[in-house]
Amino acid sequence: MEAPEHRLPSGAAGFASGLVAPPVGSGADKVDVKRLAQTLWRQKWLILGITAVLWLPAVLLINSMTPLYSASTVVVIDPHPNRVINIPSVSEPMGIYQDTVNTEVEILRSRDLARRVVEALNLGQEPEYAATAAKPGPLTPLLEDGRALLIDVVGALPEPLSAMLTPPPRPAAPTGDAAEMESARLIDAFQKNLRISPGVQSRAIRITVEAKDPQLAARAANAVADAYIAIQVEAKRNATQRASEWLQSRLDELRQDMTATGRAAVEAMRSETGMVKGRDAPLVNEEMSALNAQLAEARSAHANAQARLRQLQAVRPGDPESLVGADIGGDPLITGLRQRQAALSAQLAELRAQYGDRHPALTRPAAELRDLNASLATEVDRVVRGLRGEVEQQVARIQDLSRRLEGLRTESFDTLQADVRLRELQRQADASDDNYRRAVTRLKETQVLQALEMTPDVRIVSSSSVPTGPVGPGKTVLAGLAAVVCGAIATGIALVRTMGQRGVYSSHQVEALLGLPAVGIVPLLGRTKRGRNAESARDPYAETGGSDFAEAVWRLCARLRLVRTGAETATAKGGEVIMLTSSVAGEGKTTLAVALSAFLADAGRRVVVVDCDTRRPAVHRLLGNGRPPKGLTDLLGGDATLDQVLHLDERRRVAVIAAGRLVDRPQTLLGSQAMLSLLVELSERYDVIVLDTPPVLSVSDALILAPLADRILYVVRWARTASSLAGAGIRQVRQVGGRVSGAVLSMVNAREHANLEYGARPPGGRSYRLRRIA
Repeated sequence: MEAPEHRLPSGAAGFASGLVAPPVGSGADKVDVKRLAQTLWRQKWLILGITAVLWLPAVLLINSMTPLYSASTVVVIDPHPNRVINIPSVSEPMGIYQDTVNTEVEILRSRDLARRVVEALNLGQEPEYAATAAKPGPLTPLLEDGRALLIDVVGALPEPLSAMLTPPPRPAAPTGDAAEMESARLIDAFQKNLRISPGVQSRAIRITVEAKDPQLAARAANAVADAYIAIQVEAKRNATQRASEWLQSRLDELRQDMTATGRAAVEAMRSETGMVKGRDAPLVNEEMSALNAQLAEARSAHANAQARLRQLQAVRPGDPESLVGADIGGDPLITGLRQRQAALSAQLAELRAQYGDRHPALTRPAAELRDLNASLATEVDRVVRGLRGEVEQQVARIQDLSRRLEGLRTESFDTLQADVRLRELQRQADASDDNYRRAVTRLKETQVLQALEMTPDVRIVSSSSVPTGPVGPGKTVLAGLAAVVCGAIATGIALVRTMGQRGVYSSHQVEALLGLPAVGIVPLLGRTKRGRNAESARDPYAETGGSDFAEAVWRLCARLRLVRTGAETATAKGGEVIMLTSSVAGEGKTTLAVALSAFLADAGRRVVVVDCDTRRPAVHRLLGNGRPPKGLTDLLGGDATLDQVLHLDERRRVAVIAAGRLVDRPQTLLGSQAMLSLLVELSERYDVIVLDTPPVLSVSDALILAPLADRILYVVRWARTASSLAGAGIRQVRQVGGRVSGAVLSMVNAREHANLEYGARPPGGRSYRLRRIA
């Protein structure tokens, strides 16, 4: 007998040809915000519970926090202080630069300033700065014992491995002066509460101190500003004192230097070289200057005398016009003669014009003019002789002055190098005198500055006052933040819990993860209500209509097209073999197989259930008829006939073939020709043959029977069976040629599944359950 062919017509496996499970990787990297929100909404009670558990201790801790008070003092850099006296300071005032403000901020944050404040306020006596003894934790002894045990164990190992695994030694306790350590601790604690904030685009610096005591906060802020100003004043005073001491030590050196290179050395050099200094220059130079002046004067006088001589030598005594322009040296006699000559010449010219050249009136004036010309010629000759003597004197003087000047020039050339040395000594003497005078002047100025009170380059514009209210911690804000953090932690736990669930929860996951259509969703079969009769309480399958379980089984039958209507005819080749299997045990496949058979029988189909799980048979227990003496293994082994092992449940009108006796190798019987013949014979007698098989991943029985079934329903327990296990079982069934028609989610929590599948609770309204007719 040959194996029966697949009896489902094309496209009639209960699904349309286009109904295919979506690929697993399609859109897998996208975040579905709506589904994420639905997931969080389903876990709302878990999230709220975890949030409450975490938030209540946080609120108690926040309420136990001590309030903090903040006080601020504002100082401003003032680089132009008012001066009482106009004496330049030793340390120049700071400029208005960005790096100047940053430098002052670092000074305010320095440990030296913090130490001054700690000592000024005696912070060691304040309660919040008091030292607390370090107490060992509750786990310290246990950790110490574990460390000692680890060292003992590692010491027994070989040397290279022991060196690698030996824990590092504990750091040594700090050693030193207890007072210094206490001071360092107080400084660190104070600096943690100190805030220095430079102003934006300004020269203001805000000093803020936080403390649990408001009065301490105000005093500390003011103390920081006072210490900062005191540091500036002290720095200026120290600089002035150091400058004064240095100038005092330099005065002796400058005095000795002035003695060695002063005016005495210059005069000694003058005396040694014979370079006597005149009023404004050396004596030789002054004499040369005087001789040059005399020589120039003599040459000028000589030139003037020669010019006068030449003019007088050209005078003609009888010609009055020749005397015009001649320099006669202001002689009064010649001047009078020239005036008389001019008058007589004019008189003769007038008489000639009136009487002619031969008139007797011209004789006397002409004789007087001749006598006058002779006297004028005599006087001119006298003046010429005087000018010649003067010229000769000037020439002699010029020659004498030239000889003397040449001698001085020779003497000046010989003393040129001595003059250079003398000038160098003069410059050194002047520099020494100037340095000494400057040092003495600056020493007196620094002594005056040291006597005066130094003015700092900063000033306080706003002193801190006692704060009226705390600035922190903001308990309301912290409580809200703690609620947000606790909620985030609870949400993360819920998401991790959801991600850690490996089961299948909805038909979407069935199609996406397993690659099979979800042919049915069967709810968990709960306990029967007390109002029902004893038969219903004993048999949960007695009522095939009205309950959620019954509706789910009927829906499964309808999707598999197992319920025949009047318009449909039976197939020509007889009954259809339907195999139910699962990945592991306890997934409800036997319950579903019995329920499916009972409901199909109630619909008028001829149904037989074959219990193929010979190791753990359960069909007879669910039907309540007790275990028959003979079953499937007896039939396949040849110890019984079909009629002997076939039992009819009169109540459900379902034929049952029990598992039979236990055998060592049921795989041999299930894969034999007898099993194939049995299925062929059953298909001739019944419309539906339901095979209840063992789990695929537990034993190989289901894989042997898979090729013989017309369709296979793979049962997956809701929220329990991991998708990896279900996928592995389905792949094995397909590898042996099994025709898996779809997957059935069993033992489903209806309400939770509704949330998972649709994101909301089932809508309210009237129930569609059937009402019983009285």
